[in-house]
Amino acid sequence: MSLTTTCNARCWFCHNEGSASPIEVEEDNSLKHKKHICSTEEYIMLVKGLIRLGISRLYFTGGEPLISPKLEPILNTIPYHSAEEFKVVLATNGVLLNKKINSLKQKVIDKVKISLHAFSNDTMWKIERLKCIDEVKESIRKAHTLFPEVEINTLLMPENQHEILDIINFAREIQIDIEILELVWTDYNRPTYTDKRLSTNDLASELIKQGGIEKVNSSGIGVNLRVIDFENTSVKLMDNALGSSYVGTCQSCPLRSACVEGFWSICVDPEGFAQPCLLRNDLRIDLKPYLQNEGDLENFIPLWVGAFMKGEPMPGTLLKERV
Repeated sequence: MSLTTTCNARCWFCHNEGSASPIEVEEDNSLKHKKHICSTEEYIMLVKGLIRLGISRLYFTGGEPLISPKLEPILNTIPYHSAEEFKVVLATNGVLLNKKINSLKQKVIDKVKISLHAFSNDTMWKIERLKCIDEVKESIRKAHTLFPEVEINTLLMPENQHEILDIINFAREIQIDIEILELVWTDYNRPTYTDKRLSTNDLASELIKQGGIEKVNSSGIGVNLRVIDFENTSVKLMDNALGSSYVGTCQSCPLRSACVEGFWSICVDPEGFAQPCLLRNDLRIDLKPYLQNEGDLENFIPLWVGAFMKGEPMPGTLLKERV
């Protein structure tokens, strides 16, 4: 669930979960955002409905979700639960985490994913247009003591290639897992994708030389991961060559050759639209009409997801509008 497209960073690679690109600007140089017309109450109804449906994971993202005033009221309505029932995951760039952490630690958050794309202020500026790397590192250390699970998220790119081992060693030092991603193609990065995307293969070889034990994690959804295990840390590496999980609609998709993530989640944007694929805006559906009466969402979502999985026409999506 993307609660906002607003962010305090300007990461060049950000796809905003399929919403407006953060580097797309208006004539006055202000950021172009999606309208925030999905209310807090509608998000709460959506969350409650998904929990009743047996959702396995609720993942709150943005933009930067800690900027959104909707986050904490939504979290307040989520009942206590075990991680085996479902997980509540918060994805953040960590910049505001120290300021919010005392309030957030009271919430039912099972996992915090914190982006760490740099290890110095100079590199952070090149990637995010921010210079607060020490604050982000400190937020990671503090979060590790307060939440059940914390994981670092890092995109491998030319700008941070020289610091990637420093970032991994930081994760190993404080004994938390880290996921290293390869750049995913989108319309936003089409001009620079070939030059900017780096493979994780050489990094995997180096980590194995350092004593890491390799295995492949095939979860059945999304992209398969190469995992390098150390004593107290797992380094998860995205690798296009390992393949991904695809479903019925994917088989005839005209963008299949460009897709590396496969199918792994349903994304809801700040306007209340859901989409099962970040590359296909034609598959978006407005969920707000299904939030007016309790039970409508539970009746619609299984039909909608099921049709996508089988490659059938999706309810609520006009066939003539599909690519």
